[in-house]
Amino acid sequence: MTTPLSLLPMETVLVLGSTGSLGSSVLEVLRQQSYRIRATARTPLKAEQLTPWVDEVMVCDPTEPGTLTPALLEGVDYIISALGKSLSLSDDSRASFHEVNYQGNLNVLKLAQAYGQVKKFVYVAAFSGENHPNVAYFKAHEDFTKALRKSGIPNSIIKPPVLFSAFLNLLPLARKGRLASFGPGDAITNPIHEHEVAEACVQALTLPVSTIELGGPVAYSRLQLAELVGKAVGKNKPVPRVPYWLVRTFLPMVRLLNQSLYEKAAFFVEVAQTDCVAPAKGHLRLEDYLAEHV
Repeated sequence: MTTPLSLLPMETVLVLGSTGSLGSSVLEVLRQQSYRIRATARTPLKAEQLTPWVDEVMVCDPTEPGTLTPALLEGVDYIISALGKSLSLSDDSRASFHEVNYQGNLNVLKLAQAYGQVKKFVYVAAFSGENHPNVAYFKAHEDFTKALRKSGIPNSIIKPPVLFSAFLNLLPLARKGRLASFGPGDAITNPIHEHEVAEACVQALTLPVSTIELGGPVAYSRLQLAELVGKAVGKNKPVPRVPYWLVRTFLPMVRLLNQSLYEKAAFFVEVAQTDCVAPAKGHLRLEDYLAEHV
């Protein structure tokens, strides 16, 4: 006799990076389905904030192996990781992309290999990261992807170019008239809504897919993106363009003073010069998203 689906035990998903914009969207999608959700939080305060949205929160810091115990993986069927250092300039943490995106995820992966019975590990990396080995942000994503591929744990890699939520960080700059574009701003990309990426993450749990590359329906130039953000806050003036030579002049000095800020600046300079257009699988538009959040 077949057991009714309602009587089958719920499978547990461990979500890493659940306090970020993408992680929050992953929680939302999982809550709409029959999964038990376990999340991580670095502090008791953040754990308290997550409690209404998940079944269980464990306080730990993936970048600190001493805070990770086998209990984190006990009963876990799947892992979805949106764990990564923020690219926001307002984030003043000194940790590097290597320490968070690579080492933090690797620490959990090693724990899963040693103690877990994980059916699948879904990791959110970055589209075209393999083309930028000298940029710390991309290298950290690619290094962990390689480690995950070799781990023996079934996995899927989700690779969006840029999330809509990244542009919310630019709204304060736009309001103050401080938004600028590096170089001519003619490189193009197709941002995607984080909820659509979250849906792909959850779908990948049970689909036999190795990699999912996905972007939004519209490709914009970097200058157009800056203009969209300005327009969203009522600033319709031309966006200033900062020459590459000027940015490159200051980068070595920034590196000496603040390695974390340097890594972010180097990332922004790199993507400003490079087309980064993923397969258009999303349907939501950035203009509507910005209008909703202003």
